[in-house]
Amino acid sequence: MPGLRSYALSVALIALTGGAMGGLAQAQDLPPMPVAAAPPPSTAAPPPANPAPTLADQKLSEGQLDQLVAPVSLYPDPVLSQVLMASTYPLEVVEGDRWVRDPAHKALTGEALTAALKAQNWDPSVMALVPFPRVLGVMAAQLRWTEQLGNAFLAQQADVMSAVQRLRHAAMAAGNLKATPECHCVIQTSGDIITILPAEPKVVSVPVYDPTVVYGAWPAPDYPPFFFAVPVGFDYPPGYWIGFEPPIELAVFGPLWGWGSFDWRGGRILAGGGAWVHDPAHRGGVAYNNATVQARFGAGQRAAVTGAARTGSPNGGRFGAARSGAPVGGARNAVVGGAGISHRSFAPAGAGFRGPAAFHSAPVARGAAPHGMRGPVGQAHFSPNGGGHSPVAHAVAPHGGGGHPGGAAQGGHHR
Repeated sequence: MPGLRSYALSVALIALTGGAMGGLAQAQDLPPMPVAAAPPPSTAAPPPANPAPTLADQKLSEGQLDQLVAPVSLYPDPVLSQVLMASTYPLEVVEGDRWVRDPAHKALTGEALTAALKAQNWDPSVMALVPFPRVLGVMAAQLRWTEQLGNAFLAQQADVMSAVQRLRHAAMAAGNLKATPECHCVIQTSGDIITILPAEPKVVSVPVYDPTVVYGAWPAPDYPPFFFAVPVGFDYPPGYWIGFEPPIELAVFGPLWGWGSFDWRGGRILAGGGAWVHDPAHRGGVAYNNATVQARFGAGQRAAVTGAARTGSPNGGRFGAARSGAPVGGARNAVVGGAGISHRSFAPAGAGFRGPAAFHSAPVARGAAPHGMRGPVGQAHFSPNGGGHSPVAHAVAPHGGGGHPGGAAQGGHHR
């Protein structure tokens, strides 16, 4: 029935329309929803994308300091003082090593040598190590150790000197520190202070020893001593764990030698009539890792590096990209002395050693082999495969030629 169907559709349409209108009316009767106020614009500065790292004044423990100074604590005082001061200038140590190994410089003596070295504008402590090519070569090859020793000496000078005395007493108690004709030295004990001085002021012999043996039982197993490879062909005297290189005649080095000495009780080095003070002008772009040290020397370092770059002085040229004032190893691709140098790790136990066979098992038995050796502050370990890179090692060309083919033994005197 068409009429009935049309009527039904009309009723349905009216019902739907009325319901919708009613719903709309009900909605319109509700109170309006409150509108949230927009937050006020923030006035706080956004955080930096790369916040600058903060430096801590963390101090090394006695065990960590002993670990660092173990390879050099038995050096004669005049040599040791120069090593400690020069370690605060690791880039210049690298340059000094390269300069010494240049055949063109081997024949220089007297005034000609003095003039040639002064022209390099290195710190006097670096110049004073030129007579000891093996020592300078070890410091250059073991850059991470050199850098850490220098950082410790800047932050804890008196503690480092106390560590030296602690180990000297240990070596003496073990029967390995004594005056012999080969050492050309005088060993004096005054209270708790042990000094090692040349028997003749201008004749010095540098000892060669294995720190894992010469000090007796090592007191800090968590921090076994660092050690360097024995020079190839070197033999220890029978019954001793310490030997000496041939004596060095220092008269030919004139005023470059003999100007630094220890004030052991005062915990300082004396130089130039007063206490030695680190010169940040010779630091280059190598960062200070201690907040107090950074606050003391950072401004001077930045001024020196920036000034060298502006004036084109040798410092600016040597430190390459670090001239921009980059605080940590900025000169990653810089060239030192005309060629690159690579970071080298400590040699494996017994490398290049021809002494008693019992030596070879001693470091392993004591847990002191360089494999897995802990760094002074729990950093990357030294390993025979080049682990534990140094910011300073990256501050010079990392893949160039000119490295030490013989590792730490390069440049030494052989028997």
